[in-house]
Amino acid sequence: MNRLLAFPRLLRLPNLLIVLLTQWVPYWYVLRPAILRAGGLPVLTEYSFRLLAATTVVATLAGYIINDYFDRHIDAINKPHKRVVGRFLPPWIALVLYAMALAGMVWLMFLLDAALPEPHLSWVFILFPVVSVLLFLYAWQLKCTPVLGNLLVALLCAAVPVIPLFPENRPLWIVSFEHGETVHQAVGLVWLYAMFAFVTTLLREQVKDLEDFPGDSACGCNTLAVIKGVRYARLPAGFTSVTVVILTCILMFFWVQTDAPDWQLIAGIFCLLLPAAAVTGLIYGAKTRRHFNRASLLIKFIMLAGVFLLLRSWPSDVQEALSIWLKQQGY
Repeated sequence: MNRLLAFPRLLRLPNLLIVLLTQWVPYWYVLRPAILRAGGLPVLTEYSFRLLAATTVVATLAGYIINDYFDRHIDAINKPHKRVVGRFLPPWIALVLYAMALAGMVWLMFLLDAALPEPHLSWVFILFPVVSVLLFLYAWQLKCTPVLGNLLVALLCAAVPVIPLFPENRPLWIVSFEHGETVHQAVGLVWLYAMFAFVTTLLREQVKDLEDFPGDSACGCNTLAVIKGVRYARLPAGFTSVTVVILTCILMFFWVQTDAPDWQLIAGIFCLLLPAAAVTGLIYGAKTRRHFNRASLLIKFIMLAGVFLLLRSWPSDVQEALSIWLKQQGY
């Protein structure tokens, strides 16, 4: 890796893209259309949603930077040719970038709060600072705590699609009196995204601990794999992977029962079910670190594919919902 690629790697652009899509797709193709279809008026405009998504992404970016700072000695062993902090970037510059990311997040928080209509609770100034503190604690200490660190990251990722429920709580509550089924289905699908993000992120973190065992062990990072050994740590990772397979089978059975299109079933098999089964096989049958690396790449593919495949239909839903709302308003 040369110096030109060092900075993009520090930004973790593919991961940030997944974070953005995990928030953008459920809102614009599930939650917002449901509010419009029920005759409600969403709180978030295109501008305020951009601020919300930008704040989420920048908070995530700050977490990545501080994690790379604390992991620089571990990365020197696990991925000496790919590490950025300590090789292409001095540690103090990483701290400066982290501070800049936090400052950018705070600035976006104030813009977002100002863009939200009154009256509204100042949840913005509670949620994102708490997330930032938790990400710092993870990078500093909890990453090297068995199980707890994995669960924390999984919960934070699960919160990403749920965040738009905070500003949209009032319109959802109002329209639920007359269109309860529409609202419940939309909110349920948003929580399905959260559950999918939780279980796939948990699996990714468990596999990452197996993948990073050499550096974690040498630097005293007490992950489950270090404390109990790789053979033992395969068990919970394999259990999570089997859980993903089972949940995917349940999801596809639901698709069959609700007459989902054939393309969705076929895509579900090749983009969710088979990769999840392959991850399970790689976890239990891994002989080298490269096998865990392949499993990690497959999990990221499952994450990206799931963002789109969890939708029943798109993008016509947004246009249809907007058309219905305009008719209801007399336009």
